[in-house]
Amino acid sequence: MLRGGISKLKRETIKMDTRMLARLAALAAAFSMFALPAAADDDCKDFVTAEGKPAKMRDLGAYPNSLFAWRAAVKDKYGSEYNSWRYAKERDVNCEQSDGEWVCTRKAKPCKDVLHKMLDGAQAAAKNCKSESLSSYGARKSTEKAAMDEAISGWKIDTRKKYGKDWADWDNALDPDIDCRKVGSGLQCIADGTPCMPK
Repeated sequence: MLRGGISKLKRETIKMDTRMLARLAALAAAFSMFALPAAADDDCKDFVTAEGKPAKMRDLGAYPNSLFAWRAAVKDKYGSEYNSWRYAKERDVNCEQSDGEWVCTRKAKPCKDVLHKMLDGAQAAAKNCKSESLSSYGARKSTEKAAMDEAISGWKIDTRKKYGKDWADWDNALDPDIDCRKVGSGLQCIADGTPCMPK
């Protein structure tokens, strides 16, 4: 009787372990879909080239203008899930000066940003967003993470000044993007995103 009870207990334990493993496997599979890189290497389009509006200043005018132009061109051609410069491949920016004005041209292969596509759809439905994006430069830093944090901080400050503190949450921004480049011995980034406020 004791043996039969122990055997039954073992069988129940095995059943529980099997069910637990099946649940864990399903959870891991679901999580892996979201843990994949946002841009898949095999889901990129042909090169898109865009020229930004001329500006007197290269770094604070022509350079960000080319980012906006490239993102707009890609969005028109392939949709917003492809217009993140951060996930584009074979990126190149060329700036030239003529008659006292700078013009920057960007060229890159747009790649699908699956994570932002899913998040943007949910955000657009759940939030009240402004009609235009806002961009801000951060201070130059020695590491990419520090430079990105500075750009996001600048975006928050500029958004707060323009629309108020409720709009100045980078995590709520629609279609956020960050572009970093070498400046001297460090890196400087520009953060671009449309301010949104939870409903």
